[in-house]
Amino acid sequence: SSSSSSSSAAERANLEPLQYYQRLYGDAWIDLCERSLKRIPNDGAGGSIIGTSSPGVNPALYPPDRSYSAPGVGKTIMEYSMRIYAKVVAKRNINVNIVVPGLVQTHGWDKALKKYGKEGETIDDMLERLVDVLVPLKRLLVPRDIGNVVAFLCSPAGRFITGVTLPVDGGMHN
Repeated sequence: SSSSSSSSAAERANLEPLQYYQRLYGDAWIDLCERSLKRIPNDGAGGSIIGTSSPGVNPALYPPDRSYSAPGVGKTIMEYSMRIYAKVVAKRNINVNIVVPGLVQTHGWDKALKKYGKEGETIDDMLERLVDVLVPLKRLLVPRDIGNVVAFLCSPAGRFITGVTLPVDGGMHN
């Protein structure tokens, strides 16, 4: 007879999806940081390491989303380790941050239309509806918006910002 504290294989959680996303986002981010640090000269000129995360990971920014738990594991590792890297490499004049884009106009919405779109709705219609409901600034981001924020964080003006998970979402996180 088995004790009540032990569980059978059928009762155990399947951790494979969590481990997959840990490797995909968390481990890959740490590897990219390590590779980047080897390429940034240690001459005081400094540099920047900027990652991209997703809404739904940081409960301080967005409410918890159970459907995002598997990818969220890897993104949480990214965001937490970013803060550690920011402290450790600050002495080399390197800033490390994560940006969290909101609704961005990309081809990635093609699949979402099938899942979230209403009958007869186009991608533009769906995005307009989502922006109207979710984005206080009432504007869909374009990739250039994210690029401008990353460029700022990498510039002398943005170099003093480090260890931050920065939502770039038109106020969605509020």
